[in-house]
Amino acid sequence: MGVVDKKLQADAAPHLTGEASPDGVDACSAGAAGDRKLALLGGHPMKSHSESFELQSAGAAGNATASCRVFVAATVACCCPMLFGIAIGFTSPAQISMLGTAKGKVTPILPPPELVVFTHGQFTIYAAIMTIGAIAGAFAGSQAMDSLGRKRSLALSACPHAIAWCGTVFLSDPWLLIGLRWLVGFAVGMGSAIAPSYLSEISTLRLRGPLGSTFQLVLNVGIFFVSAAGAYGPAMQEVDGALFCNWRRLSVWGAVFAAALSMMMFMPESPKWLAERGRLHEAKLALRKLRVGDTTAEEAELLAATEASMPSDTPSTASSDSGVSSSLLDYKMSLLVAVCLMAFQQLSGINPVMMYAADICAQAGMGNAEVSSMVIMGMQVTLTAASCFLVEAAGRRRMLQFATVTMCLSHVGLAYYMAAQSREWWTPSWLAMVCLCTYILGYCTGMGPVPWLMLGEIFPVEVRGAASALSTSVGWISAFVMLIQFRNLQVTLGSSGVFALFAVFCFGIFVFVCAVAPETQGKTVDQIVRELNSPAPRNAGQVAFKSGDVDRRNCVSV
Repeated sequence: MGVVDKKLQADAAPHLTGEASPDGVDACSAGAAGDRKLALLGGHPMKSHSESFELQSAGAAGNATASCRVFVAATVACCCPMLFGIAIGFTSPAQISMLGTAKGKVTPILPPPELVVFTHGQFTIYAAIMTIGAIAGAFAGSQAMDSLGRKRSLALSACPHAIAWCGTVFLSDPWLLIGLRWLVGFAVGMGSAIAPSYLSEISTLRLRGPLGSTFQLVLNVGIFFVSAAGAYGPAMQEVDGALFCNWRRLSVWGAVFAAALSMMMFMPESPKWLAERGRLHEAKLALRKLRVGDTTAEEAELLAATEASMPSDTPSTASSDSGVSSSLLDYKMSLLVAVCLMAFQQLSGINPVMMYAADICAQAGMGNAEVSSMVIMGMQVTLTAASCFLVEAAGRRRMLQFATVTMCLSHVGLAYYMAAQSREWWTPSWLAMVCLCTYILGYCTGMGPVPWLMLGEIFPVEVRGAASALSTSVGWISAFVMLIQFRNLQVTLGSSGVFALFAVFCFGIFVFVCAVAPETQGKTVDQIVRELNSPAPRNAGQVAFKSGDVDRRNCVSV
């Protein structure tokens, strides 16, 4: 939002007050007349559109900044992606012990007696069933975040995490452990639908990019943490000279971070969600906790959001369009972008690459494939941290373009390397590692963080829950398909064919980004929604009013 000059405000005033303009154009005044009659909230009369516009104009120069509570709340909320990363990375160090094989070699030595040994079929189900639970959890998270609010829903997602991880510490039946793994997935699905929206809604405009990107950053930290703890930490246990990962000890970390996530109950609620629910006074209190400086401009936005959430007084409007209960289908382009980006995040090949990084390094002839895999994970964390700043400096769309081109070239290089090995072509030992590192560079600076960030940017508050559920569930379905089919693809196409297929996918994603994906850098959510879904959807006039500038021709804010 910017400061509107006096001339623009004077030109806009007739439309905002419902009077005819000097040249007789008053088409907007009749349609908006009912909306300017505001109800009472908490015994306090709400201001008219014109008064809220004046507040926005005056307050835009207030330049409110994020308070320390924004960062505290974001830190607690990021326990959600931390648990996400722990859940994804858990099977990598635990696999050795769950299948009853010693570290680095097949041996008749069994794991410690307190550790359950799975069959190969049971372990495959254990590794894959988390994605099934996550699909159900995404829809449950959508319902919870809309009805209970963002912070309570995130705190609620800690409960299935705590039950599942504590159960993993104590239970011994493989099928019960598989059931707990499903419950972990359910909790992860809930959190992945809620956390990006919460981070976006408590952020200032300048912080929305960096803060939104922390979801992917902390997810990568979780993967790195659990892999390192399982391979080199106190979870390692020696039995007759053979090393095993005691995954029961590793599970304790999941319970610890679940307890930390429950502290969301003491964090501020999303002001935008409160305003959309008509709770203006609570929204202002939450906003003042999250900001330092003059919050007049943002309070005016909350006022407009609260007004827009109330039924219209105009009979014709009320009969056809009660309030602003928009349908998700009103935002088809936003939905297309979100669903495709979440699917493309998996179709780019990240989960198979990371889950089988050690195998890839071993095929590339690395002396210590496990150490190489840890180095790649460490790179992933470092580069994702850099992306938190790059997405705001370079823009979301450019980062996606850079990422898809980089990943496509990396897959081409890996396809060549795998083919060259079997045909005794020129295959330098460093080529596979360079390609993997280049892939991680592209993924971590673009395809990893940007879809999660944009998920909280391209939908209005009233449909964000349903949009998050649908988009993240598509992502989880894609992850499940890739996880189950990766080995089959290797058998059918060979390793070189699989990477060539991923290269084709990445090229297709590049074309999609160039043709469809919007640039959201430096824009308010309302601007993004309106530009992406043109012509404007139902109630666009009420939703668009939040951004604070005035389109004199159409009598709605832009």
